[in-house]
Amino acid sequence: MRLLIGSAAGVMLVATGCGGATEGIPVAAPSTTSVMPTAPANGAWDPCTIPDAAIEDAGLAVETKSSNLVGDLPISKDWMTCIWTNPLPTPWYHLGIFSSTESLDYLRGSGRFGQFEPIEGLDGLRFRRTTQYDEVNCGIVFEHLNGVFYLVLDGFLATEPLGDPCVEVERLARSLRPSMPSSN
Repeated sequence: MRLLIGSAAGVMLVATGCGGATEGIPVAAPSTTSVMPTAPANGAWDPCTIPDAAIEDAGLAVETKSSNLVGDLPISKDWMTCIWTNPLPTPWYHLGIFSSTESLDYLRGSGRFGQFEPIEGLDGLRFRRTTQYDEVNCGIVFEHLNGVFYLVLDGFLATEPLGDPCVEVERLARSLRPSMPSSN
């Protein structure tokens, strides 16, 4: 339980500053249908619409899907979120996907993220949190017509990582990219 709470704190730190929790918004139900290839014209793309088959093919545990790690309320009213863990027997991280109508410039200017760098053969940018608390994390951000979305891998606290978080989040991004909105 301590590991779950520590990991939840890490993922929630990612969303801090994105807006407050919103009461009464239901958690997305698991989906086995096809994903919408582009974001809605007037809102953020919902990462929970990624098909379960794509999540499983990426090596994530479909049954862990949640719009929040603790409780039923979304992390933010301004960001759509969906979170999975890697499967047993050796789970060591959560993968959160965050989507908003904000821009890449907003993320760069927020002060929460830095070290943005291109990734060969992928249309996203790798980044790290600017504040490090002896944690395992790495992220990749993508722009699309209606905003931005990013994947963040957060390791469980007090659990030894079983790999490089940046290598793992890049592997996940490459696997899931066909199920996400296309770039501008």
